[in-house]
Amino acid sequence: MNSGRTYGGESADARQARQRRQFLDAGRALFGSVGYRATTVRSLCKQAGLTDRYFYNNFASTEDLLEAVYRDGMDQLRAAVLQAIAERGNGGTPRQIIDAALDGFFAAFEDARLARVCWLEVLGVSPRIDRLYTANVGDFAGLLLQLSRGLFPQWRIDDERGEVLNIALVGAISQAALHWLLSDYRASRATMVASTSMLFQGLAVLIEQPASTPD
Repeated sequence: MNSGRTYGGESADARQARQRRQFLDAGRALFGSVGYRATTVRSLCKQAGLTDRYFYNNFASTEDLLEAVYRDGMDQLRAAVLQAIAERGNGGTPRQIIDAALDGFFAAFEDARLARVCWLEVLGVSPRIDRLYTANVGDFAGLLLQLSRGLFPQWRIDDERGEVLNIALVGAISQAALHWLLSDYRASRATMVASTSMLFQGLAVLIEQPASTPD
């Protein structure tokens, strides 16, 4: 049980949760603009409107905050995709569901600070953050594999090849998204959705072909 005092009707747990959220927002704002390596605890505290005492009550280091900001951003992206699938899934065709999922992803990715943190600032920070990044790629590949199996009843690609295939799809979409970010979102979101959707259209054609034995 938390024995902290209540101030102004706010419990100790609620107060710490609010302070943590303030630092998460500050981390996204600064990591996503000036960059992780140029951000200090002092600048984070100034952005959050809190002192370093509260920073260290929540995080051991700026790397710990980066991890938390990254997880928060990836959770937001994943939730956007799942919500889009849920909203379009009832009665939608496979193409419509895929396009909705892609639109949900690219809509969330339009937050340039989130995109920069999750696609650029986490790279090469430490082995721990590298493992987290790799795990998230695997998680998204697993989500795609689950979606593919649900959309294509004739799915007959074995698990090993299916895993590699979906990691390749995640890589292609990720690289397209990164190019979109670095080009300052020059293409429209509709173009991004239509272009990456073609990858899945090609997959559908492949799945509908007669089964063959790999060489």
